[in-house]
Amino acid sequence: MKTKTFLGADSTQAMRKVKQALGDDVTLLSCRRVKDGVEIVVGVDAQPEPSAAYSPSPRQQLRQELDQTQRDLRHFARNTDWASESAKNPSNRKLVEFLKALDIEPRIGAALLRQIPADERLEVQQEMLHSMLRRALRTLPVPREGVTALVGPAGAGKTSSIAKIAADFVRRGRSDDIALITTDTTRIAAEEQLRIYGNIFQIPVHAAANANEASHLIDMLSNKRYLLIDTEGVGIRDSGGLDRLQSLFAALPDMDVFLTLPADRDQHTQWEITQRFRRALPINGIVATNLDQCVRMGALMSVLIQSRLPAVWLSDGTRIPGNLKAADSKWIISEAIRLAREFKRSLPMGEPGIGGYREAVA
Repeated sequence: MKTKTFLGADSTQAMRKVKQALGDDVTLLSCRRVKDGVEIVVGVDAQPEPSAAYSPSPRQQLRQELDQTQRDLRHFARNTDWASESAKNPSNRKLVEFLKALDIEPRIGAALLRQIPADERLEVQQEMLHSMLRRALRTLPVPREGVTALVGPAGAGKTSSIAKIAADFVRRGRSDDIALITTDTTRIAAEEQLRIYGNIFQIPVHAAANANEASHLIDMLSNKRYLLIDTEGVGIRDSGGLDRLQSLFAALPDMDVFLTLPADRDQHTQWEITQRFRRALPINGIVATNLDQCVRMGALMSVLIQSRLPAVWLSDGTRIPGNLKAADSKWIISEAIRLAREFKRSLPMGEPGIGGYREAVA
């Protein structure tokens, strides 16, 4: 990412220069008053080389800034709610209502708001808030090779996500470059479901009853460009199931292990799922599922920000192939705003606190 600096007599003029020069596809990094007016620093994504497979790495400066943001989030993530935040900073009322409408966890929202100058124009404050949300919502490039395993609770959509990922790979390449492995051999229906998908997309499917068999299959299929591993669904209270997964991955080579997280669950449940699996397994990222069932997106956004785990794929439906996209922070925020608008319209007129929603998400 490249940085560019713009000067203006005031924040409005400086923002106008930014939009004229670069459009809307920028990340606002800072806004401060200087001797000659207002200085705005923005980040612009560098264009990838034509031969690049996917997504260039971010600059070290932005990594450090994100780490600092996360430290601030942890520092302020105590004893804060929206009411007290509004009382302490009346000038942030519209930003508070915006985050509240998205259903962002109050302590996370408060930590973000504390980094925004209270005396800035609302337009600049909004740009800064959106930029911070985009940076805090980390994403990973979609892997196209190696070994990827999906873990998660029963019913989270692991098997269907595996099928969607495999179908997308076949569409981009060749079916003989990929193979599927399932370690969920205790449920006949789970193995059979994956074999049905394998037959449809002409992808070989193998079953491993234990860690030794899984390790042998990975070695045997080393000529494949991409291996996808489906695992048994484990409840967050099922310590035995988590122990089995822990033993499985301890015996396997390094790979991408992604947590399949049902985004339609409430925030506390999503957080509990994330923490339980993260303590037991080397989770590298999140596959968010059931997005089409979400009433609002704030719970998922809050868990992604608080856990610091990057999103990899987003699943928003049951179509296979289809209803799967590479994670994109801009899309997450845009969808969160759309859902907030729909949620606002579903509430009865006169609902307490609803007045700010119309302004916040209009």
